[in-house]
Amino acid sequence: MAEPDRGTDRTDKDGNGSQDIIDDALRMVDTLQRRLLVAGVRRGAAAATAPPRKGDVWEEAVKYEQPRPAVSPVDELLGIARKKGPEVVGHLGRAGIAVVGAVGETLGVVERALERRTPDPERPRPSDRGSQMRSEVEAPREIPRGD
Repeated sequence: MAEPDRGTDRTDKDGNGSQDIIDDALRMVDTLQRRLLVAGVRRGAAAATAPPRKGDVWEEAVKYEQPRPAVSPVDELLGIARKKGPEVVGHLGRAGIAVVGAVGETLGVVERALERRTPDPERPRPSDRGSQMRSEVEAPREIPRGD
């Protein structure tokens, strides 16, 4: 251990030499720190901390072979619906908008076609005009011959 400093006479006002005791304690702590440091360097960093407990080979093998609990089909279906539902709804929404647009255009074409075919009720139909004309037509006149 460390030797006390005998060359100097250190005493407090009480004369009990408490300063020498403090110096001896500090040297002892310094020496202990150096020895622990040297021992740690010799053993490596693993000596400072205890390694985690390792099981035997059987424990390691069984650890990886533990069966997972079976998932019920209903849970699988609900999981799929949760994951894919928003995507499907988005596609269906866009498809619905496209269908409504196509039906609207189709109805516009049909409406215009019907307007062309259907005459106004105020205007007589061509077939009605023909029957009225026939009844109004006089019998053919004879053309005089130039005799």
